[in-house]
Amino acid sequence: MAITVDARLLKDIKRHGAFDVSACFHCGNCTAVCPLSDEHGNFPRRIIRLGQIGDRERLLDSPEAWLCYYCGECSDTCPREAEPGEYMAAVRRYAIASAEPTGLARWAYGSTLGLLAITALFGAILGAFLVGVRPPSEVQHVLFRMVSYGAVHSVGIAVMVLTVLSMAVSVTRVLRRFLKGAGPQPIAAYARAARATLVELATMKRHRDETPTPNEPWYRNAASVHLAILWGFLGLLAATILDYIFIALLPLGITTFWPARIIGTISGVVMMAGVTAAIVRRLAKVEKNVARTDPMDWWLLWVLWILGITGFWLEVAVTLRASNALSVIVLLVHAALAMELILLTTFTKFAHVIYRPLALFAYFVRRGTAS
Repeated sequence: MAITVDARLLKDIKRHGAFDVSACFHCGNCTAVCPLSDEHGNFPRRIIRLGQIGDRERLLDSPEAWLCYYCGECSDTCPREAEPGEYMAAVRRYAIASAEPTGLARWAYGSTLGLLAITALFGAILGAFLVGVRPPSEVQHVLFRMVSYGAVHSVGIAVMVLTVLSMAVSVTRVLRRFLKGAGPQPIAAYARAARATLVELATMKRHRDETPTPNEPWYRNAASVHLAILWGFLGLLAATILDYIFIALLPLGITTFWPARIIGTISGVVMMAGVTAAIVRRLAKVEKNVARTDPMDWWLLWVLWILGITGFWLEVAVTLRASNALSVIVLLVHAALAMELILLTTFTKFAHVIYRPLALFAYFVRRGTAS
């Protein structure tokens, strides 16, 4: 099989954080010490080799980069200090930027200014769109004297449609790449892989097995923090859906659906605890895997933290029936940021909530085929 060599590949990956990988001389120590590497998911050495020889297609076809949770053991024990764990993180950033078709992800990952500009642009468009769909107000009067409501509405819809199409293209590309190596399988094999993937996502057993942190209490280790963010976010999503069904859709005439309120409050506390712990871990650089933080890492954590704080603000405001200008501004910030987080999923680090499950699914398909 012919291989097309991309001479710029390693340089591109280095721009995403893998500064020291050229020091690697392929002793194999990283793969030997990795608690998750096996015959069905062999890394980091294979992924390093693909980057060094410029085999871009096989690198992006490999789900292995997403099977790594960056425990840091490979980097701690590397005799050449080539930082294989950081290289795997850089490959994930490169893969996100490469899968997204518009080029915005490459801009966001390539420059802090680009990331902030994209955030501000999407925030302004979505904020203006949300102002337009609210009841008449002084803010609308001022805004629509400068720009017509029709223009704001059309631009908002266009941005959302184009972003969703970009997400669909990105996810389809990645799934096709990951499943390429396994070949066609019976439906039962896909069903078993899907079940194993869901169990892994719910428990993060591989993450917990990979990242034992004996010097940290359980509630501050990487896997527990990650689980808190995951389950807190999913709980908030469930509460939002329940609120919409029982308050907006069903003709029940209620203003508060208490089961959703309770689920949302508990989930918000859990998510905020996880996000705050993750921020503290990175500020304190408690382990190798948080010794270096990319601007995109900070972006995701602070977006989640701001969403949590503004969400609790709005809960208190609704409970106290405090309708004032500040609460309206907080609502706009919260709603625009939430929409932005979802719409920019495949443009940012948040893409891992899609790509890691797809990689796990491909891994379990491959493992089931070999067994």
